[in-house]
Amino acid sequence: MSLQESLRALAPDQKLAIVTQLWDDLAASATLTLPEDELAEMTRRREELLLNPEIAMDADEVWRRVDGD
Repeated sequence: MSLQESLRALAPDQKLAIVTQLWDDLAASATLTLPEDELAEMTRRREELLLNPEIAMDADEVWRRVDGD
């Protein structure tokens, strides 16, 4: 059985545990380099939010939009 097949056979909670461990390992060992355009967009959005905090959405609104309500 290939690694991909083994991973597919895992339960969702086991998959999430593996993803979390991999993400934590990456965060601890690798420097994240973003493309300049993505970094510029993140900076623009941060500055926009700092100047106009009322445009922020709370978690409930975010989930309403994600769920399509």
